[in-house]
Amino acid sequence: MFYENVSQLLMVNVRRYPGKAAVVHGDIRLTYKEFNGRINRMAHMLLEMGVRPGDKVASMFPNGIMLLEIYYAVQKIGAVIVPLNFRLVSREIQYLLEASDASLLLFDGQFLGHVREIAPALWGRVAFLCSRETKEWGTSIGDRLEACSDLEPALEPDGEALSRIQFTGGSTGLPKGAMRTHSADICETIGVMNSNMMGADPDHVVLVQCPLEHHGGHSWYMSVFASGATLVICDVFDPETILRLIEGERVTYLMLLPPSTYLRLLDCPGVERFDLSSVKLVQSAAGCTTPEIVEKIYGAFPNCVMNYGWGQTESGLGTSMVMTRQMAAENLPRIKSVGRPMPFLEARVVDEDGRELPPGQVGECLVKSPAVMKGYYRQPELTARVFEDGGWLRTGDMMWKDEDGYLYLMSRKKDMIKSGGENVFAQEVEGVIKRHPSVQECIVFGVPERTMGEAVMAVVSLRPGKTVTLQELQDHCKNYISSYKKPRYLDFIDRFDMDDAGKIRKSRVAERYRLKLRNEKRAAKGLTPVGVTPACVEEE
Repeated sequence: MFYENVSQLLMVNVRRYPGKAAVVHGDIRLTYKEFNGRINRMAHMLLEMGVRPGDKVASMFPNGIMLLEIYYAVQKIGAVIVPLNFRLVSREIQYLLEASDASLLLFDGQFLGHVREIAPALWGRVAFLCSRETKEWGTSIGDRLEACSDLEPALEPDGEALSRIQFTGGSTGLPKGAMRTHSADICETIGVMNSNMMGADPDHVVLVQCPLEHHGGHSWYMSVFASGATLVICDVFDPETILRLIEGERVTYLMLLPPSTYLRLLDCPGVERFDLSSVKLVQSAAGCTTPEIVEKIYGAFPNCVMNYGWGQTESGLGTSMVMTRQMAAENLPRIKSVGRPMPFLEARVVDEDGRELPPGQVGECLVKSPAVMKGYYRQPELTARVFEDGGWLRTGDMMWKDEDGYLYLMSRKKDMIKSGGENVFAQEVEGVIKRHPSVQECIVFGVPERTMGEAVMAVVSLRPGKTVTLQELQDHCKNYISSYKKPRYLDFIDRFDMDDAGKIRKSRVAERYRLKLRNEKRAAKGLTPVGVTPACVEEE
């Protein structure tokens, strides 16, 4: 069958497995038939509110079943979902509603204060509906749903129509709305299922803790329902709750972001009390991993394999690979790879002039796939800059490829540090620093430095009770990478601010330090900037 609407991937399993558990969240457990019935009620509610094909419907909910119901309801009637990060502040919400041309915002009651702040400025352009009754907008979503039919609405099949506008912040600048079509998201879902073998067994139970409104979370719940599996939703990261769910639900697939999250999970006191033998696959992405993380995962989940990958909202699909026990135990070079392209994706590594580079040379990674976005919504100039002739997408990620086609992520193109005439790739240094036993998490970036042009700076969070000096960290780095790549400045932070993808908000931290050092006259003389530990600038 040729699918032209992403909801058809769900509906085929509604027919196959009507009585099977589709989704579990807290005390709520819905079968595929029940889940689809609630989606249909949501679709009819939207139709009664005047939503038509092509209309933009924004949604702002934490992880939960209503988020999923809204998504599939919008897809069935041919409208376009605009998932918003529920951590946004009022002005950010307003900006994204205006940037996406959203005509309706459905939101959880806990965000009522934010919406009340922006509603007057959007009066007449955006309608609002809350999960609970309000004086401004009357009845709640739940009250309206009770009066709606659970029969299938008329499906709007059009593979080239927009399915969603997924905002992605990128390294700098304002958020960009990646336009994802039905056909692109269908291709992505099938590619992910083939890559992680989820589609081979409809009896999988998949626990996802990463934000479902984010591209990564969306990719995984789409794969779950397309394969007829069961989705177990976690709304917050609580190690004991996750461990209890793994044991109680007999979870087979586990998805947490970023890789360092598994250290936090497995450092939970009493982890050995839980039966984790059901887990067959542990998945992660959105950050570099280390041999220690891999070894701890295999030690805790005796029957699993660890899968790791890279991808972007814009690319849809990405890369994937299994990290083996042997890779970790022997510290094999391939443990630093992000894998090979998933099915339906091509990847090239090119120089500044677009010429493909041979294995071992670092350049920008370009990808091509039916799963790639259509472009950035209402940003034609930016869209033109990221697409090359032939439909190749510039990812902005600097990589190199080995002889077997495995890709190695070095840095974002904008994060490349030019120090003393040498190129230093931030991600490579971050990966080495994370291997130090005292380091929990870290970021690396360049800061202005009179002698070197730019100097490598590291900001780290330490593991409980641990310490490390700059000299110790430099000595550690020189065991793995060239001396010129070691950090020359070091500072500490208790906890990093994370975005909705579980990634550190690196640009905010980096800019704060760059501004501080740029304006610090003492730094230009080689004296100690306040709060920052310096290193010798001469090469050894």
